[in-house]
Amino acid sequence: MVTITAQEYTVEKVYGDVQAMIGTSEEWIILKGGQKLRGTDLIATGERSFIQFSSNGNKFVLQGNSALALNAIRKLSLNELLFAFAMEEIRNVPKRNGNQSTRNTAVYGKELSINSAKLFPIRYLGFKKINGAKQLAQSGFKESAIIVSKETYRKYPETKTKIDDRLYFIDLMMQLDLFNEAISELNSIKSLQPVDNDLKAIDARLKLINDKMLTK
Repeated sequence: MVTITAQEYTVEKVYGDVQAMIGTSEEWIILKGGQKLRGTDLIATGERSFIQFSSNGNKFVLQGNSALALNAIRKLSLNELLFAFAMEEIRNVPKRNGNQSTRNTAVYGKELSINSAKLFPIRYLGFKKINGAKQLAQSGFKESAIIVSKETYRKYPETKTKIDDRLYFIDLMMQLDLFNEAISELNSIKSLQPVDNDLKAIDARLKLINDKMLTK
């Protein structure tokens, strides 16, 4: 798997409230144009804010009310995506003891410690990460976007309640013919006892998947 954690980015434009957690630090700093960033860094934007940065001539814009770990901006093969899926399923297995670390730096971003989460200056980080994942998909990084969403749902369970967002990533899975994974996610949403309109949307996708699987 190709990693870009050592890749350097240059901040080209900043508008509004844009902050970053650099490397292994758990302190947030305000970003300005011209600063250098690496793949291990995490960026978050406030309302009506954005940041444009580039690496090797490739530009990426992170819009307002979003968060993104720079090492998520990568192309994944289908095998890499399936492997990352499997790793997320393993991480979802409940711990049997109370020795879980409060801080976990993962391949696609970092989980804040309890202490730093209390001091975190930007609210609703989990929902911001979901917005960042959507922008990844819109920029052509669908596979990575799916994994970022899975990781975010695991680390920030409150984000699972936004069914429209979850259906967005399920649609990405369906586009990539990840039907079994999409079915698993749809059944997970069903367990939340969604309202009628959401339930209809879920059932429509399940029927579509079943029809496609029958024709393969």
